[in-house]
Amino acid sequence: MEPTGERPILLIIKGSFAQFGGAERDIVRQLEAWGEFFDLRIATLNSHSELEKEANRLEIPLFIADPTWEESTSALSRVLASSSKSSTKAWKKFLTLGAGPGTLNHALESVDAVHLVTGSGSLEAVSILPEHIPIHVHMLEPNRGLHGETVLWANINGKQPRPVGLTRLLLTIPRRRDLKLVNKIALRSNAVFSGNSNYIQQRIKEVHKIDAGVLLPCVDLSKWSSEEQNTPENYVVSIGHASWVKGTWECISMLANTGIKLVHVGGGSQDDLSKLKEHATKLGVEFDISPRLDHESLVSLLRYSLAVISMAHKEPFGLTPAEAHAVGTPALMVNEGGFPTTIIDGESGRLLPRDDYSAWHSALKEAAIVENRMKWSERGRGIVEELSLDPKGRAVALRQILGKLIQ
Repeated sequence: MEPTGERPILLIIKGSFAQFGGAERDIVRQLEAWGEFFDLRIATLNSHSELEKEANRLEIPLFIADPTWEESTSALSRVLASSSKSSTKAWKKFLTLGAGPGTLNHALESVDAVHLVTGSGSLEAVSILPEHIPIHVHMLEPNRGLHGETVLWANINGKQPRPVGLTRLLLTIPRRRDLKLVNKIALRSNAVFSGNSNYIQQRIKEVHKIDAGVLLPCVDLSKWSSEEQNTPENYVVSIGHASWVKGTWECISMLANTGIKLVHVGGGSQDDLSKLKEHATKLGVEFDISPRLDHESLVSLLRYSLAVISMAHKEPFGLTPAEAHAVGTPALMVNEGGFPTTIIDGESGRLLPRDDYSAWHSALKEAAIVENRMKWSERGRGIVEELSLDPKGRAVALRQILGKLIQ
């Protein structure tokens, strides 16, 4: 660890931690490692108890807006970009809470750089960041719902709620605002962008015309320790909030006539989950919805499963394969998006064509073979280690990025 006086002061900004999904957990699990290289501060419009607990343990100053800001989910708000506009106001109001020690104003006076993680209400923070402060934008993905990826608009069964052209037209205002916010940061001489996979790096170039780097997420294998191989049970696991983009419906369709149960972890709206149950019943697929699991329960569920599967549409990175590698369970993923980052087909799992169900069924049979399970997980853990996805490796990567910005 660098001496306290020699560590750059880094302000981590994320609009909201309230959802506490994969992106938010990724930040929290890396704070301790980041603290070896930076004197950390965190600012957010909406916090979460897990963030607060870890920040308190590590004695990291945490700045939370008061009152907190929440993203609106109404259709009208999306069309009018109301949440983006209200979050900009919330960041500006955040600065009016005082200028003395312990305030965001005071923090901004002393920081050497900002690490801004995209998500709801994050990019809007540019409105309060002085021009002289270097910014690293960790763009987990360009806003997929605004930039032409129609799978984001689909209902749980893949059907569009309205003509695609009409949806695209309705999203004109928020799309233009998103492009303007990103461009405002990109025009700064001291700003750089990183995607969270090579796939997202390409998408940033396509959508925003920005040459971005890559900062991969963190996978702490020590938290996902594997045990001696067990005979797998007759079920597979899918992880993620139930939606068409996560491929939940298609996973059920693929399992028809296999006799294999699907356990879904990640919840979803009651209406969507009801439709998934109906779809599964119609196809004769046993379908279980798991409640929110603690870490140990999730590890146990994965370890005894036949495989972890995903038919997600163009997943930005996909932590699920790496977590499957860690517990010794085969990862069978659609050959799209960021999944090839940690899967080499036939060596550390399978990358499969979306619509070739016979290939999926063959892969499920391969996944039951003990030798394959051992070989794939061993190679997968090796890939995770080669990519330095552990917390220390990710901290070193971030330090290298910011070292070029901080003079």
